[in-house]
Amino acid sequence: MKAIFLDRDGTINVEQPQYLTSIEKLDIMDEAYDAIRLIQENHFKSIVVTNQSCVGRGLLEEPLLQKIHETMRHRLAEKKAYLDSIYYCPHRPDEGCMCRKPKTGMFEQAAREHQIDLKQSYMIGDKEFDILAGKNAGLKTVLVLTGGGENTLKYFSKKIQPDFIAPNILEAVKWILSSQSHSPKNQKI
Repeated sequence: MKAIFLDRDGTINVEQPQYLTSIEKLDIMDEAYDAIRLIQENHFKSIVVTNQSCVGRGLLEEPLLQKIHETMRHRLAEKKAYLDSIYYCPHRPDEGCMCRKPKTGMFEQAAREHQIDLKQSYMIGDKEFDILAGKNAGLKTVLVLTGGGENTLKYFSKKIQPDFIAPNILEAVKWILSSQSHSPKNQKI
């Protein structure tokens, strides 16, 4: 099974200045609905992997984070866009966990639970650690210019380069689908 892993803040929803700590501030980007529909129509798993250190910092209780994720899934589903799973790392950067991007714990867990072939999968995100995490997990990567993507592009490490740069999540998914080796007539773009 192939998957497209998606960062949350700045990729699916509009990034907040600090952290997304309330349901009222959840603003899903218009392109995300079509992008996630395309993912599922083309038989990829759509899986969110997101660092949420606001939990570890005491700025957000885990039950509220789960409620935010439930609300996001519900809003997407209202427009026939479905996520297969959401994985999150609640730890602060200094805790040394194995799940926080750019480490690969969330990807490995998803691969086990969904029988995903990571080498045939992709990561879409707006931060350098999204791209690095994808590379570390053996995925092809796409940097989106939404959220922090424009800033990430300015300061990108010479060592870490995405496979593609897209203006938004929808164009990222379209590029992924066009880069697949199977016949274009099997794709829905």
